[in-house]
Amino acid sequence: MDIVQHDEKHLRDYLLILVKRRQIAASVFAIIVATMVAYLYSVTPIYQGSAKLMVNNERSSTLTFGEGGTAIIQQKNMDDYYISQAAIIKSRMFADRVVRKLQLDKHSYFKELKGRPKIGFKATISSYFADKADKSGERKTEKSSSQELDPFITDQLLQNISLETDPHSSVMQIRFTATNAAVAAEIANGIALEFIANDLDMKLKPARDAAEWLSSRLVESRAKVGESESTLQRYREGKGIVSFESKENVINQKLTELTSQYLQAENKRQEAELKYRQIQSVIDKPELLTTVSDVMNNAVVTALRTDELSLRRQISELSEKYGDKHPQITKTKSQLEMVKNNINLEARKMLGAAKSDFDLALSRQKSISRVLEEQKREVLDLSRKAIDFNVIAGESGSNRQFYDLLLKKLQEASLTAGMSVTNIHIIDHAAVNNNPIKPNSGKILKMALMLGLFGGIFVVMFVEYMDDTIKTAEEIDRAVKLPLLDIVPLTDISSESGSHFVLNDPKSNAAEAFRTIRTGIMLSALNSDPLKVLLVTSATPNEGKSTVATNLAVAMSQMGERVLLIDVDMRRHNLHEFFDVDNSIGISDLLMDSSQLSVAVKKIEKIPNLYVLTGGSLAPNPSELLGTDLFRSLIAAMRDKYDRVILDSPPLMAFSDSLVLSRLSDGVILVLWGAKTPRSTFIKAADSLKGVGARIIGVVMNKIDTTRHLSYGYYSYYYSDKKGSKKNKK
Repeated sequence: MDIVQHDEKHLRDYLLILVKRRQIAASVFAIIVATMVAYLYSVTPIYQGSAKLMVNNERSSTLTFGEGGTAIIQQKNMDDYYISQAAIIKSRMFADRVVRKLQLDKHSYFKELKGRPKIGFKATISSYFADKADKSGERKTEKSSSQELDPFITDQLLQNISLETDPHSSVMQIRFTATNAAVAAEIANGIALEFIANDLDMKLKPARDAAEWLSSRLVESRAKVGESESTLQRYREGKGIVSFESKENVINQKLTELTSQYLQAENKRQEAELKYRQIQSVIDKPELLTTVSDVMNNAVVTALRTDELSLRRQISELSEKYGDKHPQITKTKSQLEMVKNNINLEARKMLGAAKSDFDLALSRQKSISRVLEEQKREVLDLSRKAIDFNVIAGESGSNRQFYDLLLKKLQEASLTAGMSVTNIHIIDHAAVNNNPIKPNSGKILKMALMLGLFGGIFVVMFVEYMDDTIKTAEEIDRAVKLPLLDIVPLTDISSESGSHFVLNDPKSNAAEAFRTIRTGIMLSALNSDPLKVLLVTSATPNEGKSTVATNLAVAMSQMGERVLLIDVDMRRHNLHEFFDVDNSIGISDLLMDSSQLSVAVKKIEKIPNLYVLTGGSLAPNPSELLGTDLFRSLIAAMRDKYDRVILDSPPLMAFSDSLVLSRLSDGVILVLWGAKTPRSTFIKAADSLKGVGARIIGVVMNKIDTTRHLSYGYYSYYYSDKKGSKKNKK
């Protein structure tokens, strides 16, 4: 089988396709446009209300308070601001707020909408999936919407509300769609007002919440301040202290004085003790009394000491004069002992005095020490009291400071909460617009026209792409490399001419086509062997091969040739019906009894030089009969007797008879039902003939509707011109 090469299509080819299948394109166009028109008349119009709001960028800020109560203004990012506003307006909480504020549950429009049954494809699908929804999800939805005034109206608002923002502009548009123009405008205005109120509430809510919280904490703080100050006063009264600071100064001063006195007393005690200990240590050693400074500094002791020294000097002098036993010496020694005893006695007096001074100093020290210890205990006790006092006073002061801070913050929050200022203002209220936004009739009609046009073109191209039939001579050449003998136009066979176009309507397009085919056959035999035996066949049944064979035979007989037309379709022969002749004895009978040849061949009286051999009786084994020597001898005999023998054979793809007959023929004419026979079937039929070495003269494209195919338009023009001429003649 030859490989099919598809040539590049040009614009003219596509135009021919569109013209050829214009009825399909027109039908698709009409269906689409009619559907859109029906939709326009059936759909409920949707109206839109639009309210314009302006955002003051200078006021798009947040007021906060820093440390120390400093006010801080933070500017907002407008892109983020618009995104957040769009999210707010599409939230269920805001929608429920609008429902409550506008009392939409009592609105007649929503009551009617709520009572209206849901119809249509979308509602059916929604109800189907709603039935398939998870029950836990249903319970969750019911729980979330149980606090809403009317979840149905909330859903309607969310489905029909929209916010249009422009990052390069300060204008926002709140839009609401409804089936009633007045309701759309009313709800849009209500939403705009509530949107501003909601924005103001959201801005003031932190300050109001802060004020409420501060107010409650302020009450608690005031109570704590009163309690702590009462505790402090009770503590003062209980301890009998007016001022810890003054008393602490007095006690500390007294403690300082006592400490100084104690130190002085201790020094005196130490001095007295030292003096006493010194005298005590030498009291029994007279020779050492002189080592004690206090003793030596005593006037009496000094005088006695002087007397002692004088007496000792006298004794020394008397001893040198009188000796140790002299009464004067004895007297002097007696005086000396008396002086020593007086010194010792005076020393003991001094020891007693020193002992008294020591005891007195010690007693005074102990007395001052006791008072000092008491004073220390009093100071420590006062310190402990001061610590407790300071704790209570500190707590009282802290409570007082916290109370003052809360009071200041409460005043600031109350001031902020009372500032009813918003940065959003309505600049254009929604007006009633009686022009619906849906459906957009003009746009839909334009779309329907465009869709119908391009849809028709697409369907035509798709049908053309799926159409695997052969419709033009170029396609025949590309498919099987065979010449086109001519095109036989589609003609109403119920007319007076029937199928005998050449005979009954010689000026018709069909008759002219067969004459052209006749000429083509003759020209193809100029440089080769004469085409005396012609086989007319087709790939499939009902392609018009018998009509072609009959009219071709008539056309050749009109040139003076003796033509024999043989019906070799022994299974479904109908050639006798074309010429209305007897079919009792035909080719099948002749192959059984060749002596009936003269009876089997019928001369057509009204057509000179035309003879017909009908099919005769139905043969059980046509292929075997056609392949016998008797049939070959019969064909050979007919060659000598007639100028042209035309064989009307069965279709190629149904039976092998045509392949057998092609070996006995000089040429084969392949009939093709144009735009009907599949390309693959036709190629297979041609290849089967080529496979047995048959000489295919060409292809006759039959049954072409020239009124529907622009490429064959000259036939229609030519035919119409001839009809007009005939009318004029009449």
